Amino acid sequence: MNDNVKKENRKALPKYLLILLGAAIFGGVLGFAAGWMGHDNLSETIAAAIARGVTAAAPGALLITSVVSLALILWLYRGAKALFTGWDGEDEGAMDRAEEKLSWALLLTGAQTVLDMFFFAVAQTGQNRAALWSLLFFLVSVFAMIFAQQKIVDLERRMNPEKKGSVYDLKFKKKWFESCDEAEQKQIGQASYKAFNVVNTACPFLWMALLVLSYIFDFDLLMPVFTVCLLWLVLNVSYCLECIRLSKREK
Repeated sequence: MNDNVKKENRKALPKYLLILLGAAIFGGVLGFAAGWMGHDNLSETIAAAIARGVTAAAPGALLITSVVSLALILWLYRGAKALFTGWDGEDEGAMDRAEEKLSWALLLTGAQTVLDMFFFAVAQTGQNRAALWSLLFFLVSVFAMIFAQQKIVDLERRMNPEKKGSVYDLKFKKKWFESCDEAEQKQIGQASYKAFNVVNTACPFLWMALLVLSYIFDFDLLMPVFTVCLLWLVLNVSYCLECIRLSKREK
């Protein structure tokens, strides 16, 4: 067994070192380019122009993305509802398509909520009138997304009567997961592990990007890096603690 472990380590080590070397070279080139641009007034001009443009566009972007998302969600929801209403009780393919439509609709509600929070926060740095309009758009969009989630979950429960939980219940996710069968819980676990790996891969790149951008645009690095590293830490600690808890429960 020990020989196999050593053999696998020796096999994987050269590739790992090569990746580290490539990352170091790439980071060095980026660092040099960032330092060169950081000494040029061009970076400050670009940063100021981007900040003004994003701030000015934030209220309109919040409104437009909300309307587009709601339209798509409504279209997907109606399509799923039509498939369910016309279901003959035998065609499982129709129900699978309905489930997929609801999954896409639910994805849009989550994505739009994140966009709402981003555009709202950006708009608050602008003029008072724009900030007030963004507050109105934000509240309407957030409540619309919550209502859309409720309609999606309600239809899902009609399609699957064994499902339990209300969107407005603080323990909704727990109750919903417990009402899923073994295959569905396994699917949720696989999706969660995939998301865990994606975020674990993305965080180092975000850290590096922030480091390089701080050289170019000369912004305060502390809070952005702290936020990324904090989320990264919470992700890994919570995952490991849950693995420890589950391993104890199974014994």
